[in-house]
Amino acid sequence: MQKILLILFILIPRISFSQDLKQSFDFANELFAKKDYTGAGITYRRVIYFDKAEIYRKDCYKNIADCLYETQQFEEAADYYELAFFQQKTDSAKAEVIFRKMSCYLILNNFEYAEIELLNLPSNLNAEQNNKKVFYSAVLNFSIDKYDLAKTQFLSLIDSTNAESKKKIEQLFIKNEKINRLNPRTARIMSMIIPGLGQFYAGDIKNGTNSIILTVGIATWGIVTAIRSTSPFDVLVTAAPWFQRYYMGGYKKAEQITINEKKKRRSKVYNQILDEISK
Repeated sequence: MQKILLILFILIPRISFSQDLKQSFDFANELFAKKDYTGAGITYRRVIYFDKAEIYRKDCYKNIADCLYETQQFEEAADYYELAFFQQKTDSAKAEVIFRKMSCYLILNNFEYAEIELLNLPSNLNAEQNNKKVFYSAVLNFSIDKYDLAKTQFLSLIDSTNAESKKKIEQLFIKNEKINRLNPRTARIMSMIIPGLGQFYAGDIKNGTNSIILTVGIATWGIVTAIRSTSPFDVLVTAAPWFQRYYMGGYKKAEQITINEKKKRRSKVYNQILDEISK
């Protein structure tokens, strides 16, 4: 009788604890379903901490990664997808985790790691996953300026009968080629020759106009004041630092404006390509 009581004494807390753990796991799933990703993530972590028998742990890693992904904590999400990868039993499930992890690295502009994950994909992918592989590869190649290869891959994702979409993709890549012609160094040199000209070249009329007005205005004020002054040298010495500041600032800014403008235009083209692919 004493032995029975002792066994019950040992087992009851464990049964109770196991039930509490399951309740926590179920509660985390409920929070996740309600899109309370922060609350779900915290609860999944609690389950992992107390789950010494590793009953639910294997399911928690991917769920935590998904919570982090949804809350845009991509760096930490990638780490949890790494842990989740080793918990997957099938190649298909492993591939899905790798795709999510690749997505994190692409968003973080960590293209080297994204390329490594692309190579880690299993060889026996299903048709849908093969299309995903091509898509992620195209995104990666576009991101690292391999536009010809990206174009071929994006076009391969369009149905052969959809001539209109294929034509739009072609046009978007032609537009992208024109964006490549914008040269930050050219903008810098142009603004060194004529202040504001580099900004106009980049399409920034406002900053180009401001650069002309400020630089030419200071130069004109300095020259006119020097001519009228009894100490022209002193006036020019006073005006020179201001002229240099706006002149140098102008051509440096022209270069940065061109870089930013290229990124802005390319981002727009990229999003239009993705929109066309998703149709």
